[in-house]
Amino acid sequence: MKKSLLMLSVLIVLSAFSAVVGQTMPAAPGPPKVLYLVREDIKPGMMPAHTKHSANFAAIFGRLQTPNHRLALVPVAGSENEVVYLTGAGSFAELEGILQATDKKMGAATGTTKTELAHLADEAPQLHSAMRDMLAIYRPELSFNPGVLLPQMRYFSITTVRLRPGKDAAYAEYIQKMVNVAREKAKVNNVHLAVFQVVSGTANGTYLIFRPMKSLGEMDDPVGMRVRAAMSDDVRKDADKTVTDAVMSSDSSTYWLTPEMSYVEKEFAAVDPTFWNPKPEPVVAKPKPRKRTPKPAAATPPAN
Repeated sequence: MKKSLLMLSVLIVLSAFSAVVGQTMPAAPGPPKVLYLVREDIKPGMMPAHTKHSANFAAIFGRLQTPNHRLALVPVAGSENEVVYLTGAGSFAELEGILQATDKKMGAATGTTKTELAHLADEAPQLHSAMRDMLAIYRPELSFNPGVLLPQMRYFSITTVRLRPGKDAAYAEYIQKMVNVAREKAKVNNVHLAVFQVVSGTANGTYLIFRPMKSLGEMDDPVGMRVRAAMSDDVRKDADKTVTDAVMSSDSSTYWLTPEMSYVEKEFAAVDPTFWNPKPEPVVAKPKPRKRTPKPAAATPPAN
């Protein structure tokens, strides 16, 4: 029973994603070859302050025209004190150029912008309890139906799968020959999946599975059960055994895409400008208190 439940949970999260963010991909489908993921742990009670802090950084990026475009994710289900940033690139060399060019522009800031950056740097230790950066490569052969219009997405489900040492090949065969084949049979083409393998920043054998969604309602579809039902009895037994032997742990979180904290290209935002370029709420002026006219003092009656 435990093996079946683990198998089912892996299938549910594996049935989805596409176009994680790319540096020059305004609306074109297809995940980037390289992913730079920053995961920040925020101190309890400091999420509102951090949101403002992050939005100020994004505004400065736009002002300086830095090349480090990113998507910002905040939790819907998972740790309530976590923020994830995603930046894509075509290669590690390109990512290096992006980070170096960004540092150069930030370091050359002058005037008010320089003052703002110094203030934000001073604020950071008060907001963060921990940070982790990861580098990952896209695994197209493990992905499924990775083609969505990313600017129209509103949520991401991210599943972290950790394998036992030496089980990468077995896991890849399980996905390709068992799960992906069953997905095709089950015709779960309404879900999208992109798989990335982490190559630096955490334990070896770590895979990140991304599922983008327009609505949380997409999770109502029992995709994992449909995929499992499409397998023959023998394939299900083999799949259960592979998961038990290869997978050490698997956990999922769901995030909301946050436009205020994200920094995307103009072409990307133009696909859905209402969402990506939200207008600030108008400040309603408080009515001025009326001045009270002092009542005239009562006349003193003449003495008798």
